Amino acid sequence: MLSIEKQILFLLTKKRCMHAKELVQIYTKRGYKEQSIRNVLSRMKKEKYIHAEERSLYSIMDKGEQFLSFVNRKPRQYDVDWNRKWYFVHFEVPEPERQRRDQFRLQLLQLGFGQLYKGVYVSPWDYRKQLLSLIHAASMDEYVTISEASILFRDITPERAADIWPLADIHRLHQEKWQWYQDEFVPALNKEIRGRMDPLELFVFYLHVGEIISEISLRDPMLPVSLLPSDWMGHRVITELYRSFQSFATLIPSSSEYYQFLV
Repeated sequence: MLSIEKQILFLLTKKRCMHAKELVQIYTKRGYKEQSIRNVLSRMKKEKYIHAEERSLYSIMDKGEQFLSFVNRKPRQYDVDWNRKWYFVHFEVPEPERQRRDQFRLQLLQLGFGQLYKGVYVSPWDYRKQLLSLIHAASMDEYVTISEASILFRDITPERAADIWPLADIHRLHQEKWQWYQDEFVPALNKEIRGRMDPLELFVFYLHVGEIISEISLRDPMLPVSLLPSDWMGHRVITELYRSFQSFATLIPSSSEYYQFLV
């Protein structure tokens, strides 16, 4: 799932139904093309994340709400004490079912699992509830086994974790977004605050920082600190982005049509 799709799901949890025109108005301000937004909505409908109440009027489905809650939970893992248990997902899917297999693998990665061996994925966090929901939704019950265990030989060290998860790439993502936040986002937001404080412009800023949070959340496995490099900045970056994200509730007037998405 793309970060914009996750963000649309978020908006639909705040407003029961939204017309495609509303979403197009908002996201064209973000620089997206109208047809791109309509294509995203069509894909989300096909994958049963959203439902069309009537033509071009969308609401979120259970699958969308479940996915959103899964991914939104991930940043909290930075503050959880690890019990040093490992959680494994083992699966082998017949080649004719490779499309389902590939989709399931992508969902595992976005949830924070890393590939230990072919068909074996691992996480330090207990996501069994989310996993069972994903397995049932994808009709993968006959192909998947979940286990919880301690590793007795060849444990996962920080060095090995850097191979199982693409930590170098994710570290560069953190650096890139942190620099964007300091050098571009904060100055532009301060300029808008000193200026006319247009609610739509502020809402666009809100969506932009929310999209960055979504992008990081979908890629960062949020591993325990004992498995991370000493210069890891993920926790600091996500904490500051969330702080900024939540501050918009004090910037956008409660009388604005966009305020409903902030509370």
